[in-house]
Amino acid sequence: MPSARSPFDPLWVGVADPLRSAIVEGRLAPGKALSENQLAAEYGVSRTPVREALRLLMEEGLVEMLPGRKVRVAVPRPSDVREVYDVRAVLEAEAVRRLLKTEETARRVVAEMERACDVSDAALARDDLTALAAANARFHAALVSALGNRRLLADYETIYNLVALYRHQSLRIEYWAEAGNAEHRALLDRLRRGDEAAAIDLLRAHIERACALVCRRYEQAPAPVIETPGPSTSPPETRSTGREDSP
Repeated sequence: MPSARSPFDPLWVGVADPLRSAIVEGRLAPGKALSENQLAAEYGVSRTPVREALRLLMEEGLVEMLPGRKVRVAVPRPSDVREVYDVRAVLEAEAVRRLLKTEETARRVVAEMERACDVSDAALARDDLTALAAANARFHAALVSALGNRRLLADYETIYNLVALYRHQSLRIEYWAEAGNAEHRALLDRLRRGDEAAAIDLLRAHIERACALVCRRYEQAPAPVIETPGPSTSPPETRSTGREDSP
């Protein structure tokens, strides 16, 4: 959901945007060390814009600073995950309330959510993790568009970037991908019927299950090895063959 860059953007934006994408899309794993010198060389800027970009990504929760001023991709903790999913649940529940206030808005948003479900079904059928993740993001982006408030939407984008980080880095569970899409279909059914209470209850349960699954993964996972700095946006050499979740 990133906005288009302007030629008048400061230099640090040209570092922050691609670095954020690399983290959110799973091309940089939690614990990956980030070198100011290497990032400056990669993006053709001085270290000052790199520091500004890293400061912004720290505020967004995507990177963190260690003792000795070392910076790495953030390693999620269960407490972080719970806070993020809690905020997500509040914003999406409010989106449901606003969506159902206007019949025209409900019709438009539900149609877009259904198209996203169709894309998810096709992605599941061919085991396409990238398309599945994109369709999942499209489904929830359509829902929160009903908020109709650019500040709330900006807050949601920051939160969803963290959700995407958790998903790409921790979950490769086949049954959850299918169950998550089935829950999306069930939510659509309740929205079509205009049943606000049932829709919000299902949505919250959907998000709570996803949160619990992510937390269990991070509680059970060994501490990540802090990798030596390398190119910030290079794609991984290998890819999991399991399916990604669809919370």
